Amino acid sequence: MNTQSNGYTVVYSAIMVVVVAAALTLIAVGLKPFQQANIDNEKRQNILKSAGIAIEGSVEDSYNKYVKKSYVVDPSGKVIKDDAFKTELSKEELPVYEIDKNGEKLYVVPLKGNGLWGAIWGFASLKADFNTINGVVFDHASETPGLGAEMTQQYFCDQFSEKELFDGQTFVGISSVTKNNPKVKGDGEDPKHGIDAISGSTMTTNGVQAMVNDCLKAYGSFKATISGGKPQASIDEIPDAPESKLTNVNE
Repeated sequence: MNTQSNGYTVVYSAIMVVVVAAALTLIAVGLKPFQQANIDNEKRQNILKSAGIAIEGSVEDSYNKYVKKSYVVDPSGKVIKDDAFKTELSKEELPVYEIDKNGEKLYVVPLKGNGLWGAIWGFASLKADFNTINGVVFDHASETPGLGAEMTQQYFCDQFSEKELFDGQTFVGISSVTKNNPKVKGDGEDPKHGIDAISGSTMTTNGVQAMVNDCLKAYGSFKATISGGKPQASIDEIPDAPESKLTNVNE
């Protein structure tokens, strides 16, 4: 074949495209188990971090040490699956992780919602009463660096510790968000239920508030079940949390 001809160039280019595409496919397939392992370990790490547990040795070993069992409940609080790890949070399936932190029982549940520019998510750990927040960890897809992205910082997450979700049987959740500096903890306008907004990031802060309230509210029937009370027939029967008092919109 004439290597200077147009035909040769076309054939050669086609072969190279096929070879490169095949090589990239093989590499992607080969790396997929490692990528999934990294995703799973990040999830394990965030579950433990929300409970205030430091990694000891490997992430998987620490997870297996502290997470005693996990399961999935439906909106009525009934267990429908024995393993929560591969289940994503939805209206019909609510994952629960039970942790033994040096003799203290904690429940960890996933969170997901929307920030200003895209998805936000995280985990919340709750004390044995399933009313008091022990700790949270948040992450995001595309919030603004230096503004909304501050939702991942410890000073912001620390505000949620010791906040209460219920007042008796009424869900209150995070009911007030004020424009104080969360680096100087002020607990918003309500020490039991309030947080301080990230400066210049009203929309992201409101998104976090809505995510925490909406997701934890869905576990109301489960809380009633483990407390020995009567489960809610539907999450719609749980009163809505009061809206944020923050009206200034920046980011």
